[in-house]
Amino acid sequence: MPGPTVNAARARAAASGLLCAFLAVLPFSSSVALRNVAMALAGIAAITWLVTRGGGWRSSFPPLRVLLPVFCWSAWCLLSLAWSVDPAYSAAELRPGLLPTLGAFLLFFALTESAADLDRWAWALAAGLAVLALLALGQHLVAGRWNPQRWHVDGGYYATHVVLASPLLAWLWMRQGTRAVWIRPAIAVTALATMVATYWADNRIVWIALATMAVTACALAARAGDVAQRRRALGGAVLAVAAAAGLFVLAHQQRNNILHSRGGGGAYLATDPRLAIWPFALERIAEAPLAGHGYGRGILRDTMRTAGAAPDNPLHWHAHDIFLNVALQVGLVGLALFLWMWAAMARELAGALRDAPPRRWVAIVGFALIAGYTVKNVTDDFHVRHIALLAWSLAGALIALARAPRSTGRP
Repeated sequence: MPGPTVNAARARAAASGLLCAFLAVLPFSSSVALRNVAMALAGIAAITWLVTRGGGWRSSFPPLRVLLPVFCWSAWCLLSLAWSVDPAYSAAELRPGLLPTLGAFLLFFALTESAADLDRWAWALAAGLAVLALLALGQHLVAGRWNPQRWHVDGGYYATHVVLASPLLAWLWMRQGTRAVWIRPAIAVTALATMVATYWADNRIVWIALATMAVTACALAARAGDVAQRRRALGGAVLAVAAAAGLFVLAHQQRNNILHSRGGGGAYLATDPRLAIWPFALERIAEAPLAGHGYGRGILRDTMRTAGAAPDNPLHWHAHDIFLNVALQVGLVGLALFLWMWAAMARELAGALRDAPPRRWVAIVGFALIAGYTVKNVTDDFHVRHIALLAWSLAGALIALARAPRSTGRP
């Protein structure tokens, strides 16, 4: 009969494999059932691992300084059911929007004990990006254009997924060294194909987000480097900003051309409808400043559509800004808890900036993700569904590695 140690190892391997499958299929819009099953089974395997491995299970949970703000944020969102203007809608949004994300955060924190674990998550995400890029290329060759809705909801969601997943490609690049001459070219090809597909997705803010991430990473990397490393970091930041600026201009012109071809006029920044919907959202926040109107990105969807600044646009059913949406849903109290939660996670990452690689790389990747994800969501709000699942999953994994190494006996 296998002993407890063997059973624990098997349970952990099963949980890790299931989470890899979860990450690989996450970006595909038709994979909801598959990823839900993978996460549920991974949870069962992880609990089995914790029970059978013996002592030390407490190290598999985040520290109280992170758990407390996460718990307070979650509790406040749940309490918003009591004052929601649409309780049924809030309850329907809480089920996929809050509970699974917390489960993903705890699972990835528990199962990320070494850099090798983050390698696995990164390879799974890279596989998903590679498949999506191949599908985009195939559809572009056959149909003349790529429609992200066929595989990944829409261009905005795809671009946000790229913002979250692309730093893991950089992580894999740094981790390879000279161990395998074919791996780095494969990573480079995947990154290039992903950037091409991202350009086809017709999203402008993604280039600003990616440039912000590159500048953040270069600035943090330069702090711990010598003069030569600082020069390389500065050169990388300048190159990233220049490339992003060029791609932003091209994407903006592409958007104008598309709208002109549809008879919709120019999509100039000065006439962007969000410049009108943001003040409208602030007025709604002022109506319930402390507690908000109830959980759910579209809690005021009917008001936004019928009385909003752009009533003829069916896309304008929420505030198109993550911070405005949080304040609309759960008020300034909820916004403060939301910011506290992410600040607590940033504090955990900051502690690893002074350490040697790979922990310093973990912190740099984490801060780049925070910067890029914030920028990507200031003109829209994609902190829902599979994007929120991925954000919380990566937060759990990176915070786990940013802490002092656990006494697990694993390499």
